[in-house]
Amino acid sequence: MNLIRRLREAPVTVGLIAVNLLVYLIMVAVSRRIVSFDNGTMIGAGALVSGGDIETSHWRWLTAAFVHVGLLHIFMNVWVLAQIGVISERALGRGLFVATYVVTGILGNVLSSAHAAGSPVPRISAGASGAIMGLIGMATTFAWRSGQRAVARSLAFNILLVLGVGLSLTAGGVALVDNAAHIGGLVAGAAVGLVRVQVRRPAPRWLDLALIAASIALTAAAFAVVQISSAAS
Repeated sequence: MNLIRRLREAPVTVGLIAVNLLVYLIMVAVSRRIVSFDNGTMIGAGALVSGGDIETSHWRWLTAAFVHVGLLHIFMNVWVLAQIGVISERALGRGLFVATYVVTGILGNVLSSAHAAGSPVPRISAGASGAIMGLIGMATTFAWRSGQRAVARSLAFNILLVLGVGLSLTAGGVALVDNAAHIGGLVAGAAVGLVRVQVRRPAPRWLDLALIAASIALTAAAFAVVQISSAAS
């Protein structure tokens, strides 16, 4: 309950959660499934398709950051997103927070596509976790370089836990985690955090609003292009 109350202080995080939930509910309405979705539903919603010599829209690098495999998947991602949002959105800047979600989500999926490029069969990937790892990476480097070492160590532990579990599952032959997207998002987010810590003052309001507006416009355009290209194919 405390987390839910604190979300009032993180409106951008609430907005990101709302978009993820909206996409999920649309997928539920289309597929009439709740617990998990089939490949067709995920691809239709905007999941990333890589490998297998299949050419798909690069706009999926962004839309895939809002698409989830099933109920447990979105619950876990939304829970972590809410936690990182309430502790870092205001400190880092609301505009930068949403822009980092978008940019690290894209870059994580770019690395995922590159990793799957040589696969003989198509691979479907989706989820907000690459973008969330970007947000955690940004918050961790910012906290460490700004002297908040206890916070940085706590965040770093979560990073190691996620990467450790993902790599262990992959090594065991369980293809449930997109480690490339996690690593790509994390590295990109850490770089943003290193730049942000050099700027001591909060971003001006006009820049915050511009970053939020640009992120909304880019995300809306991505879903529009993916849906139009899917309907035309």
